[in-house]
Amino acid sequence: MMNSAWGHIIILLLITTSPIIAQEESDPQWSMRGYLSNMLTTDFSGDDITFDNQLHNRLNFQWFPKDNFTFYLDIRTRLLAGNTVKNFPGLGDLLDFNNDYLDMSIHFPKNKSWLVHSMIDRAYMEWYKGDWEIRLGRQRINWGINTIWNPNDLFNAYSYFDFDYVERPGSDALRLTWYTCTNSSVEFASNFRDNFDELTFATLYKSSLGSYDVQLLGAKAGNDIVLGTGWAGNLGNAGFKGEFSYFIPTKDNGPKDALLATIAFDYAFKNSLYLNLSVLFNSDGSSDSQNNPLLLATSGLLTTRYLSPYEWSTFL
Repeated sequence: MMNSAWGHIIILLLITTSPIIAQEESDPQWSMRGYLSNMLTTDFSGDDITFDNQLHNRLNFQWFPKDNFTFYLDIRTRLLAGNTVKNFPGLGDLLDFNNDYLDMSIHFPKNKSWLVHSMIDRAYMEWYKGDWEIRLGRQRINWGINTIWNPNDLFNAYSYFDFDYVERPGSDALRLTWYTCTNSSVEFASNFRDNFDELTFATLYKSSLGSYDVQLLGAKAGNDIVLGTGWAGNLGNAGFKGEFSYFIPTKDNGPKDALLATIAFDYAFKNSLYLNLSVLFNSDGSSDSQNNPLLLATSGLLTTRYLSPYEWSTFL
């Protein structure tokens, strides 16, 4: 098991040295792209300085068997080393929370100062014809509008603290899209779960209203009924975006009703300086400053209902 895992990782790292590999045809039927990145993290907050390093490899495969069919397979592999891996022997199991319904990852070794974690985070089929599009498999269902927090993103909640993961996690799901006209569409999506209580399915309507793009959604997300809306446009020369989601529990012994609302303003100066001001309100959040959003982001507890442990959060 160990040898096969090592072979898997080594092959992934070696073939990534080629930026693009495809069939030597005028219309290639498949392609592969990938990259390597490295991130060093240093923490000065405690009595001792800690160091962590992450070597990140990504491979993106596409296969085009027919004009209206495409298959996607993306693999993310990380070599982690440093104090965090050494001090938290269960880190590998913690990273597997992004596995979703199907187990598509491996990690090794155990109780060492380094860790290799490899995961298939995209594996889906896409079919399109006329005004219709169908996606089936592990995919990114991106219904969010804002850059920092996304209360409308019911399937793939993520933390902006994880800024080295630009592709974001995927969800094992079915997604249907009907493009009703040039600037509007209706989407239905459902993930895969073993029981109804854990299931999430939703409908999203997108259109334009004046100079704004708007969306409305209704969903059953776990044990909540969710109603939401979002918009994106401009106020003068500044971008203006917002998302609202209202969670209504379906069980009496569950959490209370919750409103998650965020608004954001962004502006790009002529010298390429970019500013973003985002505010998040969570009616079910806490005013206790001892809550750690970094811990929430990495513990597997992060969901759309709990994007932040605080009642008010601000990003600039």
